[in-house]
Amino acid sequence: MKALPRRRAAVLVNSALVVALLGGAVVVYTTLDSGTSTAASKSPTRSVTVSKGTVLATVSGSGALSSPSDAGQDFVTGGKLTAVKVSVGDAVKKGDVLATVATTEAQQQVDAAKRALTTAEANLTKAEAGQKVTTSTPGTTDAKTGKQAPATSTTTTEVDDAQVAQAEQQVETAQTSLANAQTALTGTTLTASVDGTVASVSGKVGDTVTGSGTKSTGSTTTTSSAPTGFIVLTNPTGMRVTASFSELDSLKLKKGASATVTLNAQSDTKLNATVLSVSSLPNSSSGSGAGSSSAVQYSAVLQITGDTSKLRTGLSATISVITGQADNALSVPTAALSGTGSARTATLVKPDGSTERVSVTVGVEGDNAVQVLEGLKEGDQVQLISTTVSGTNGFPSGNFPGLGVAGGGAQTGGGARNGGTGGTR
Repeated sequence: MKALPRRRAAVLVNSALVVALLGGAVVVYTTLDSGTSTAASKSPTRSVTVSKGTVLATVSGSGALSSPSDAGQDFVTGGKLTAVKVSVGDAVKKGDVLATVATTEAQQQVDAAKRALTTAEANLTKAEAGQKVTTSTPGTTDAKTGKQAPATSTTTTEVDDAQVAQAEQQVETAQTSLANAQTALTGTTLTASVDGTVASVSGKVGDTVTGSGTKSTGSTTTTSSAPTGFIVLTNPTGMRVTASFSELDSLKLKKGASATVTLNAQSDTKLNATVLSVSSLPNSSSGSGAGSSSAVQYSAVLQITGDTSKLRTGLSATISVITGQADNALSVPTAALSGTGSARTATLVKPDGSTERVSVTVGVEGDNAVQVLEGLKEGDQVQLISTTVSGTNGFPSGNFPGLGVAGGGAQTGGGARNGGTGGTR
């Protein structure tokens, strides 16, 4: 027998190996595909009973606590601190003296203002008194008798209205200056504008502090930002929480809606609250241009009800707001219905095991259950819509390696893959 050339023999051997490998791979692929399809087709169905209960729909947000009773306290008049009468943690009442600065300069301004007012008042008195003017009339000679009549004089008081008006203006100016000087003098003593607990003190005796020029009247904070000042007083009365919600969820919020506030630092502490207001302006937005992400959020302020005495400004919290509620309502799990909107369908399981597709009208769509208005009755059994495993045959995208996507016969014939996206019922 004539021997084959060495090169031709090698080609024949390699070809035989390739055919063998492809055949084995096809067998493996077919086995995997068949197994998945079988598993999917035998996926058990589950059913639930239509029952009555409360259906709750909620939206969640996050934020921080703040109190409208917190207040930053600043001196009206600045100067060198002569006394700091409180420390952090002290409880104070409205009107209590917190600290003082030197009064020397302020007192001098008061004294000067008093002197100026005295002078202005004296000038006004003088202007109002007017000036005496004497008019003399020379004597005349009687033509018949030739007698000389004596000269006469008349004295009158003349008041210059313009001078009086100017003097009055000077008095008013002096009075204003005195009042301002007295306010500045009073402002050298810092008093508490509200009841509260001293949270911070920003200075010590001998330090120089600046004055705000206005008297602290207490904070009416509506945001989560903490108050600032030479001394900060906190008061948990009227504690609120300002929270951010996604743009979709914010549209579901309504004033007066009930909510639950859970402190992040104390997950077992849950507080009741109601929505006070919802902002009509976004409070954050990020990203711009193609390919960038954005997150638009809107803030809402919620009033915490109940005992707030142990709460602190700045505590972070998670808020759950009830946006829909149906009590004593027929309901089924969300997974038992198909479709969208108020008209859905469900698979009713009859006592003999047969099934029937029925139309269902729904009401409140809760977080996990849906209110049933029509189409089902209490005690009915309905199938749950199960989600099957996508048929990938153990390979990415269900494609046999090397066969590609287009034209792949295994891809089009994969029953498990087709059923995997729609859900097997």
